[in-house]
Amino acid sequence: MAIKALWYLSMADGRYPWMEDGIFPVDFDRYRRLAETVDQGGFYGALVATWPNDPLVSATSVVGFTRQMKFLIAAYAGMTSAKLLSEQALTFEKLSGGRLLFNHINGREERVKTYNVTASHDDRYKNAERYWSEFQQHYLAGNPSLFPNTRFSLEPSHSTGVPLWGTGESQAGVEHAGKVVDVYLLMLRDIATIKAKFSAARQSAQQQGRTYTDMGALASVTVRKTRVEAEKHFYTLFETTGVERLRSKLEDVITKRSHGEHTLHTFKAPDAQRQEWVNYILAGKLPPLESLRLENNLYAGMTAWSSLDIFGTGSSAAYLVGDADSIARNVEAYHQETGLTALILSGWPLIEEAQYVAELLIPRLGEIGESAFRAQDLS
Repeated sequence: MAIKALWYLSMADGRYPWMEDGIFPVDFDRYRRLAETVDQGGFYGALVATWPNDPLVSATSVVGFTRQMKFLIAAYAGMTSAKLLSEQALTFEKLSGGRLLFNHINGREERVKTYNVTASHDDRYKNAERYWSEFQQHYLAGNPSLFPNTRFSLEPSHSTGVPLWGTGESQAGVEHAGKVVDVYLLMLRDIATIKAKFSAARQSAQQQGRTYTDMGALASVTVRKTRVEAEKHFYTLFETTGVERLRSKLEDVITKRSHGEHTLHTFKAPDAQRQEWVNYILAGKLPPLESLRLENNLYAGMTAWSSLDIFGTGSSAAYLVGDADSIARNVEAYHQETGLTALILSGWPLIEEAQYVAELLIPRLGEIGESAFRAQDLS
């Protein structure tokens, strides 16, 4: 079966958007061109994420410029009334021809508190279960006009409700996913870790008498015609950022996560590889390319929303790097060994990298599961 490949539809864009001089200003024309690139490039769809923009408004602004792609729109349970969100969903589906998906986000504390949400992490999962159940009921009921002179109604495009994508790695998150989401997502990591986490998620769904339609992962990608070209471009992310800027960003995130108890000097990484990265940075050096290799074609990198993952907790800053055939063989291994069937990808700048993926990688991902690739051919 073909891998469902999605791209990011984000206002956070640039050659190096984690740097003040590397991020593009918000530009509707560029955002529209990005949507058109995804739509025309053979992608299954795009994840419309929160940045600080509202994702539903953002997606609506460009849906009329597209014809095929699906819009996976991030949504926080409870931020909008279930009835209102159902009306928005029905409207978007009517305008898009039924191309709506929702990405259910439980949310981080610093984000949800801006909406005066005070429920704990686990309690938010419990609340979300009720919320999405109510939302689907309203959605499936449709939305008839209240004006008696006009018989008009917005009817659902999906007979079982809007497909819900989402993640959750804590015990509460896995249990919640098994009850609520249709497509289970993780941050891409080594095959053994993904296999174990997918297995736990499937067991949770089975206990509820459910199955997932897809198992997916989020990652970034650098694909070029040759491996050498791809690796050179990928490592430019580190060379341009520089060790001092990278160190500053890691100091900030360590301080935040440890509530001021640790700095990069006192931080202890969870494994030898990540500690090696820390040691290089403390010595005023960038980790060399081979040190960043996590497994096969998977490397640790950085994105607009995530610095180098020295914590080992999973990050969309993991990159698939190489020529199209080698990346496709790597994805085939994930598919064969873990059951992965969907990938949400990004790369910088978003339009240019989407064009590389559309030209070089999308055709190869369309062959996943066929005899063209075998997991044992990984190199």
